[in-house]
Parts: sequence; C-alpha cells; structure tokens
Amino acid sequence: SRAGSRQIPAEQRRRLRAWNSLDWALYSHFNRTFWRHAEEFGISRLREEVREIRRRREFLAGRCLRGGGPVPAPSIPDGNLRPFQPPGGGKILGFALKEGLGKEERELCGRMALPELSYKDLLEARQFGGKNGTFG
Repeated sequence: SRAGSRQIPAEQRRRLRAWNSLDWALYSHFNRTFWRHAEEFGISRLREEVREIRRRREFLAGRCLRGGGPVPAPSIPDGNLRPFQPPGGGKILGFALKEGLGKEERELCGRMALPELSYKDLLEARQFGGKNGTFG
C-alpha cells in the first residue's frame, strides 16, 4: 500500500498506456478470463466467498495487527516485517504485530504480515531450495 495518491495528467496517462501496452493486453486477457470463470463459478457464490474472506481478514487483522491495519514502515519494530522503501518513491506501508502474541499465533500472524519481497524470497526458497531460482 502506498501512502497518499496523486492524479496523473491525461497526457502522461496516455504515454504510460502506450509504454505499458503489453501489460495492458495481458491485463485485459486475464480480466476477461477471470470474469468467464467467475460466471461459471456463479457470481452470487463468488460474492459470498469474497464476503467470507473479508470477514476472516478483518478478524485476523484485529487479532494480529497493532492498529488493525497498515502503518508507516518506520513504526514497525520487527525489521523482517518492514517493507522495502524504494528510493525517491512513495512510502510503502506495512504491518506491525500486536505485542503479547503466543509463539504459534506470532508465526501465523507474521506470515500474513510479511512484505511482498520477503514473501517472494520465502516462496523461492521453498520452490528452489534456497538457490534463488538460478541455474547452475
């Protein structure tokens, strides 16, 4: 999550769309694919599943997170949970765990609060045995 957002001028939006035309084509393809699958699954059934996921996320956020939601990176005491802050970019928010969580609860909550780069590294280590996905 980025702190704050800004409007992009129309000309810059046009140039960005041209620059990212392949990304847009991929997005459009997978968006159509998603909605086709959603129709097959059943829109009302999908809405119910989304409601349940949101309910569970809110419950776990209340159970696990200090403040119940995202916070600025500097206020996250656990460095492993602090998201990468790109130089010159917007400020990326992260999650701070509540104090006093038990070992199992802290492990579960910590996995859910892990920033995307750390989570990617965890998945990569599990998939490729710590070889960072490289050949040789």
